[in-house]
Amino acid sequence: MMSLRDYQSDVLAEVEGAWMCGMRNVLAVMPTGAGKTALFSCLLSHHQGAACAIAHRHELVSQISLSLGRWGLRHGIIAAESTIRNIVQLHMAELGQSWYDPNGQCKVASVDTLVRMDPATPWLHKVSQWVIDEAHHCAAITKWARASMMMPNARGLGATATPVRADG
Repeated sequence: MMSLRDYQSDVLAEVEGAWMCGMRNVLAVMPTGAGKTALFSCLLSHHQGAACAIAHRHELVSQISLSLGRWGLRHGIIAAESTIRNIVQLHMAELGQSWYDPNGQCKVASVDTLVRMDPATPWLHKVSQWVIDEAHHCAAITKWARASMMMPNARGLGATATPVRADG
């Protein structure tokens, strides 16, 4: 079983503390290579109910899916069929089994595929927690904001190494 490093556990405790204090959305800032994916994979593996991890590139969807598998979490993937097939092959090669479950409550999503879903999809309204990787892409009116708003009953965690964007 996987475990977090002490500093990752500290960040996780801060995130959970912010949620307990009533914050709906929290931003976790950690340097590149500090294990943001491991942090939110741990968080998702302990979450009871529907959850969604959102990324913007197929490589990151794959990385998150592999991390969820390392944490022992069966999960769905919202992406192109070819991406799903490639990720299942990665699971088999790196983990010795596939953790892909199209009916899993937790899903990893490509933001572009997610925002094309019908907003009335029942699963979206069941999601009680979302995570956005590379959250510095989020801004007031973007596909990232639209993706998170598709899950109206969820609290959120954004993870990034660069919370301030050069473009403001």
